[in-house]
Amino acid sequence: MTAPQIVHDGILYRNPAPGHVAICAFYPSLVSVDPNNILCVYRRGQAIYSSDGQIAKLRSADGGATWKSEGVLWESNNDNGGALFSYMAPFISKLSDGTLVIIVKRSLAEVIDMEMFNPATGGNKPSELVLTVSRDGGRTWSPPRVLNLPDGDVLSSHTSVIDLEDGRWMMCFEKWKRWDDASPLHIRGFAMFSRDQGATWGERLDFPSASDTQRMYSHSQYRKRRDGGIWALQWTQSIGGNENHDLHLVTADKAGKRWSSPVPTGLRGQTSCIADLGDGRAIATYVAREGMRPGVMVVASHDCGRTWDTDRQAMVWDAVGQEFLGVVHKPSYPSSYDNIAFGKPDTVVLPDGDVIASWWCTQACVTHIRYARLTLK
Repeated sequence: MTAPQIVHDGILYRNPAPGHVAICAFYPSLVSVDPNNILCVYRRGQAIYSSDGQIAKLRSADGGATWKSEGVLWESNNDNGGALFSYMAPFISKLSDGTLVIIVKRSLAEVIDMEMFNPATGGNKPSELVLTVSRDGGRTWSPPRVLNLPDGDVLSSHTSVIDLEDGRWMMCFEKWKRWDDASPLHIRGFAMFSRDQGATWGERLDFPSASDTQRMYSHSQYRKRRDGGIWALQWTQSIGGNENHDLHLVTADKAGKRWSSPVPTGLRGQTSCIADLGDGRAIATYVAREGMRPGVMVVASHDCGRTWDTDRQAMVWDAVGQEFLGVVHKPSYPSSYDNIAFGKPDTVVLPDGDVIASWWCTQACVTHIRYARLTLK
């Protein structure tokens, strides 16, 4: 398999008037709606954790060469009762019948101005996960619907719905710490299933990695393989988050019931996204923050993700000198993420086999979202 080669790259969205208004763009999530029609959804707001987060969308009709803004998903961040919410990272998926689904976390009205993480404990501020659906290629979206999940847990998700062969929907979640929880951070993953297209969720299945007493696995963008199985690359840390390890690969069967334990890949990365190219080939976009060359990398595998050709990987974003916002760095994870300046990669395979990688980054004081189209032919 040849190495990934950049065909073209550029900006998805960047504030056109930064001297007049503060608009930052984060967390792009892309889906191929049909040949040459690509939809991108992302968070737009004054800062990564600002209280004005909205979900906006872009569309390309020429395979990613140009992008046109289609505004925000919902004109107001108020629900029917008038309560205000701030939205975080959206994750989009396309189901087998063409339906598009977005899962996104939002901050509750009464805590909208709290910091994302408690500076004393590292616990999360209260939030909820909502689901929205489009049946017209992403042009219109249903009102956000709160997921019916276990009460009392602080849950996050870095993936969208996967529809299984038996018609059920599957969602993968991560349990984080509550705001006042002073114990060491130990993120644990699990899956839940829905038999009514997301109206209710049950059949909780804890992943084998949840019982690991030394490491935790997070920020997993679970994707369906071409054979119907499920996989993800996982940011792997010591419990508490003080030490990073290689990205680990986890896989599951078509029913989402039998999960492997995570295995190391040799990739020194954090957030990431894997995609299936067929015939045992895989492509991944990942964030590298350690070492002398921080940035966003695209790397290929020819053995279903077990090993990766790091000697011929492509750097699509060089973050040297552009790693952080400001000059004061918060050393403890997860508060250390308050001032990062790039992240959240995404990978989507186009009908012709090319790949579009996307990410957010900061350049000349403007945080924006970018893409690169790559080929492996």
